[in-house]
Amino acid sequence: MVDERLERMKRKHNCRVHFDADSFQVSDCTVAPVHDIPDVIHENQEFDFYVESTYDVYLLRIIHSHDCIVSIYPTKVDGIIYIVSSIPVSKDSIKENIQKILHALEKYGFPKLKNPKSSITFCI
Repeated sequence: MVDERLERMKRKHNCRVHFDADSFQVSDCTVAPVHDIPDVIHENQEFDFYVESTYDVYLLRIIHSHDCIVSIYPTKVDGIIYIVSSIPVSKDSIKENIQKILHALEKYGFPKLKNPKSSITFCI
């Protein structure tokens, strides 16, 4: 338990550099975009975001697609939980899309999402 807490604290400390003036709040989380969002988003274009809750930091990848699925991937003990979502997005709707994804993750324990033993995929 203590090791898990120390690993979370280390991840939050190491990811702190990604949270700057471009960061924004969604569902009591701070979201930091890794890429600039263009005005025109093409099919299968990917965007990464660091999501920091009071519990941990997660990496969220959004793929512009009409599949409407979310996958949570297991990581090594000291790794960051990786969440991949295929959902239709636009520059104007990105915050609402992230909120929708984070809300869908609540049934899996978000914002205190634990590292799964295997991949989890579900529709939103």
